Amino acid sequence: MNLFRFSISRTLHQSFTYAAVLILGLGYSTLRAADTEFQLKDNDVWVMAGDSITAQRLHTNYIEAFYRTRHPEWHLHFRNSGIGGNRTGNILARFDYDVAAWKPTIVSIELGMNDVNGSQDDYIKGMKQLIAKIRAIPAQPVLISSSPVDDGSLLNDWKSPRCEKLHPFTEALQALAAEEHVVFVDQYHALIGLWAQNRRKGEELARKNGTWPPKPAPATPVPASTPAPAAGPTPVPVPKPTPIAPSLIPFGGDAVHPGPVGQYSMAAVILEGLKADGAVSTATLKAEGKVADQQHCKITDVTMKNGKLSFTRLDDRSPWPIQTGAKRTLELRPETLKLSQYLLRVTGLADGQYRVTINGQPAATVSAADLAAGWNIASVFEGALGARADQIVALINKLQSPLNNDWRAASKAKDAEKLAAAQTAIDSAEAELQATIQPLPLHFELER
Repeated sequence: MNLFRFSISRTLHQSFTYAAVLILGLGYSTLRAADTEFQLKDNDVWVMAGDSITAQRLHTNYIEAFYRTRHPEWHLHFRNSGIGGNRTGNILARFDYDVAAWKPTIVSIELGMNDVNGSQDDYIKGMKQLIAKIRAIPAQPVLISSSPVDDGSLLNDWKSPRCEKLHPFTEALQALAAEEHVVFVDQYHALIGLWAQNRRKGEELARKNGTWPPKPAPATPVPASTPAPAAGPTPVPVPKPTPIAPSLIPFGGDAVHPGPVGQYSMAAVILEGLKADGAVSTATLKAEGKVADQQHCKITDVTMKNGKLSFTRLDDRSPWPIQTGAKRTLELRPETLKLSQYLLRVTGLADGQYRVTINGQPAATVSAADLAAGWNIASVFEGALGARADQIVALINKLQSPLNNDWRAASKAKDAEKLAAAQTAIDSAEAELQATIQPLPLHFELER
């Protein structure tokens, strides 16, 4: 898509939308009330603004992967606008070239981890200004609280001042969202207990194994020939950070910037807060080889021969792509699977365990009872489904890292030539991604 045609069409669309609002006589209060329900639609441009946790391009990319595969018929556009160390004032300063320049229809703001080093009043004041700027574009504002610090802190049993300060900041942000009628997602309070228990159980296990607390390093002997230090002020010793106990399920990353397992739990909580649709598709077959029901999918080529049930399944949409290396996120938070109800029911099977293959590759071993109740295929991380998830996330990483950053740099520099080239590269990457997210027929075989 030509950059300038895209910009003009977005501007005209926004102008017509604004005119329609005036013609219909809808008041500002009505517009604000509509903001309280998250609305995503075809051709939306969603800018995700935040600090270094957003700039990691983990949970934001996972959210993008969810919506792209849940709506493969739509053309959605996601833009990462995260910069390390940012507070509200930083995003206000770069708003025009790094948020508004994308011509977004949705802007999410995820801040707080750095803002707690300042005053709560400044944080709320800055958020209020950001809401006004987003509405003036016009776009829908979405406020997302900071994630907790993964240091074992629980409410009123804090392990760090930073995590403690995030508690009242989050409550103040929620109050602002209610006052402004803005969509709000509180991931801090949804995650702090889960993460703390994971950290504390890890510490308990490490103590039993004798690997915690860490033993102090032996003192380094000072050679006798070491010269005396020069005269001058006595240096102030810098305290070493308090070590944090290991987690039961490792997240990777650090206490402020979790790795993929922790970030998938963040994405899940945010998606739930946005009331994302968990339904993928459901197929019900009878053991003798007949289709009983199919919802959001089409079942063909069904056979039952020599005790092996086989069929081909083409879905309207796909389950949430969870990278194979992050599968322990479901161990950490099993309810995450509710976001991907990708079900297979087979009734009338003889008791026992059934080996399931997908496209000829081993997928899982499932009991007849679980198949009769409805087995969620989204729990599979190996084989064809795992490879597909990794491929989709990799393409999103390519889009959101070098290509997205090139566009932002050109926008900041007001370099029209580089901006056009960056937009062309983004269009090409999005076309490849759009083709990849389209559902493909999968061949299933079940055999006891």
